[in-house]
Amino acid sequence: MIERHYKTRELADLLGIHPETIRRAAQRGDLESIRIGLDRIYAESAVQRFLIANADPAVAVKNGRRQTRASSNGRETR
Repeated sequence: MIERHYKTRELADLLGIHPETIRRAAQRGDLESIRIGLDRIYAESAVQRFLIANADPAVAVKNGRRQTRASSNGRETR
């Protein structure tokens, strides 16, 4: 099966972040990409791995991770 691929601008619009954020993540190796000429493309599976690895802990509960929350005394509880 052929998976969906996104260009930098398209992915930035989809995620609601600046295209430079996408480019920097790719340059650091945090987001796997393929360069074609001056463009980069991102496979949907690579985007999913990036999102899971950088998930907000408050949202990560959906992925089976532990969530920490502040108690009434200001300390974190699990």
